[in-house]
Amino acid sequence: MEYKLEKDVLTISIEGELNSVNSESVGEEIDKIIEDKTFKSLVLDFDKVSYISSAGLRIILKLKQRYDDFSVINASLEVYDVFQMTGFTSMMSIKKALRKIDLTGAEIIGDGFFSTVYRLNKDTIVKVFNRTSDAEQIERELRLAKEAFVLGVPTAISFDVVKVGDKMGVCFEMLDCMSLKTALLTEKSKYNEYLEKYAALLKKINTTECFNPMIPDIKEKSLKKVEAIKPYLEEKYYLKAKALMESIPERKTFVHGDCHFKNIMVQGDDLLLIDMDTLSVGHPIFELAAIYAPYCAFNEDDPGNSERFFGISDEEGRKLYNETLNLYFGKDDPVIKDKIKVVAYIHMVWWNRVNEPNNNVRLEGCRSRLYALLDKIDDLNIGI
Repeated sequence: MEYKLEKDVLTISIEGELNSVNSESVGEEIDKIIEDKTFKSLVLDFDKVSYISSAGLRIILKLKQRYDDFSVINASLEVYDVFQMTGFTSMMSIKKALRKIDLTGAEIIGDGFFSTVYRLNKDTIVKVFNRTSDAEQIERELRLAKEAFVLGVPTAISFDVVKVGDKMGVCFEMLDCMSLKTALLTEKSKYNEYLEKYAALLKKINTTECFNPMIPDIKEKSLKKVEAIKPYLEEKYYLKAKALMESIPERKTFVHGDCHFKNIMVQGDDLLLIDMDTLSVGHPIFELAAIYAPYCAFNEDDPGNSERFFGISDEEGRKLYNETLNLYFGKDDPVIKDKIKVVAYIHMVWWNRVNEPNNNVRLEGCRSRLYALLDKIDDLNIGI
């Protein structure tokens, strides 16, 4: 029996069967490990447990009675079913083991900064997270996706969290799909049709109300970004940026927060979202600023970024953004676009300080463009 003690969490790994023959000795061994340890949380790792009997369940029950913060992780489906049928899952935290998937040779149908999307088979795609292995964070995304789906936002149906090597992934049921990026690049005759659907999807997201208190407020997060970049702005520009951000009307409509064309799948005539970890509620200006960043802002101080990230030229990225906004608003309004850029550049200065603190070229570029906009813009009213 192995164990590890990290950050006040004692994790004990158990192997084999937990039955009437060995339960007493297993209990004694657990007690020996526990007796001289100081911890706040006790976790039993069942990754290598193949069977549990009523005698084993009594060991678990005794531990739960002794420790309030007690849980079981990595229970196989068979073992988890025993816990569920006997009511243990309602009295304590018991987590199933993640199904392991091998994606060697699988087709990549979408990729981004945070994730890569693979075709597992004709019915299933798998989104693999490149920058997080936090199962709770991924489960949170699934809950957000289900909330949006119930309220009518077109999202792909997710059904399983899986393990892909040392990374985490989510399986989605998707038949004969491709990314919107692929559709726009390969089906040139349908380019305008796809753009219209893209703009309509954005408007659908931004007009769907949600009053679930678990969904974060993007204005609140954005105001925190303004405070975080205060040391990097001249005082007058910081004060104006803060005042403008505070003036943005409160809304309880969805903001996807990263709705570029690699996070959207085409299935038949429909566009479906597969990336919901940035889902918030708030004013649509935050949505439109969030897509200005990848399509346009990153290119301004790093020419060729669109080619590396999207597989299109910087000019095509700007064109895609501008045409989508024209369809969204039903007009080409440079003033509205400048107001959106204010929010985008606040985000860009913050993003740069968090993710590329030594990239002074991008910091200076985004900051100077933000200053120029703040010199001429006195409100962020975009007419919606």
